[in-house]
Amino acid sequence: MLDASQAHAALLRELTEAERQGAVVYELAQTATQGTVLSFPHQTITVPSDALVAFIDRDPTANWGHSCRYALVELSTGRISSWEARFPPFGIPTGSEWRVAYMAASVPEGAVVRSKPSN
Repeated sequence: MLDASQAHAALLRELTEAERQGAVVYELAQTATQGTVLSFPHQTITVPSDALVAFIDRDPTANWGHSCRYALVELSTGRISSWEARFPPFGIPTGSEWRVAYMAASVPEGAVVRSKPSN
C-alpha cells in the first residue's frame, strides 16, 4: 500500500523525458476513492481503487486544446493508468483542489494554474 508521497514519487518517475523538460503536473489534494467517477471535458474516468489523481499539461504556455493526459496511481498496487486528453480539468468541480506537484524549469510562472486561497 502506497502513501500519498510514495504515489507522488511513482508518478514523477513515470513522466516521459519531454514531460520532465516542459510540463506541469497537477495532483488533486485528496485521493479519489474506489468507484468515484471523475468527469472532465471529453473524458470520464471511473477510479478502480483508491488513487492519486493527476493531470499532466504537456504544453502549459499554449491555449487549449493541446496534448495533455490524466493519470491515476492506485494506492493498493502502485499501478499507473493514463488517459490521453486535449482539455484541462480546471473549473470542473472535483470536491478537491488541484495543486502543482511538478513544474519543469523551462515553464514560466505565468503559465501555471494556482488555486486561489479560500477564505
